[in-house]
Amino acid sequence: MRSAVKREVWLQAQTGHLETWQGFASLGKRSSPERAARWKSVIAEVEARGAIRDGEVVLDIGCGLDSVLDFMPRVHGVTLDSLMAKLKPLGLSPEIDHAAGVFEVMPFRSESFDRCFLMNVLDHVRDPEIGLAEIARVLRRGGVLVLSVDTYSGRRYWEKRARKWWDRKRGARTKHPWVFSVSDVEAALRRTGFEPGPPAHSPASKARRTLLTARKL
Repeated sequence: MRSAVKREVWLQAQTGHLETWQGFASLGKRSSPERAARWKSVIAEVEARGAIRDGEVVLDIGCGLDSVLDFMPRVHGVTLDSLMAKLKPLGLSPEIDHAAGVFEVMPFRSESFDRCFLMNVLDHVRDPEIGLAEIARVLRRGGVLVLSVDTYSGRRYWEKRARKWWDRKRGARTKHPWVFSVSDVEAALRRTGFEPGPPAHSPASKARRTLLTARKL
């Protein structure tokens, strides 16, 4: 996998994410029934691969204002977001602990969490593999990573990669600096200390969004 994208590319992506969350807040999407149904379907799919135990310590990375933890009342939830200072005025769940930081250098002790959610985040970051290695560090042995990301195959995959390369070269703003196939993600997980389970479509999302669960070795 390529090295980290340039800081200015990532900062442009961050600007786009903040605009997304500002719109989310202004439209009142936190209380929408569609949001609740989507997250409940994701949790059901995850639990079909292994039960979420009461009292688990669970980290949700890069979730902004839309955390799956709002629908997991029997766990101890923590969110991590690089935009945390700007998200607070928009309204964060009072039932969850919130931390500021980037997932490539997380402000948590090793082996602090039982489970981590990384939902629609991996293609937005500066360095996917360094971040996945950080997740492996903060998960306990046998801990579970739940990951969703848009994936592509065949001609579409190569067209998207070429377009992202050109966008970066000409300095165009993009919220998605990275393009992945399913095999790209599986290989990155294995290189960073995980064993991925079989991929599936992420429930209640666009057709290209893949859901994987991976266990820390």
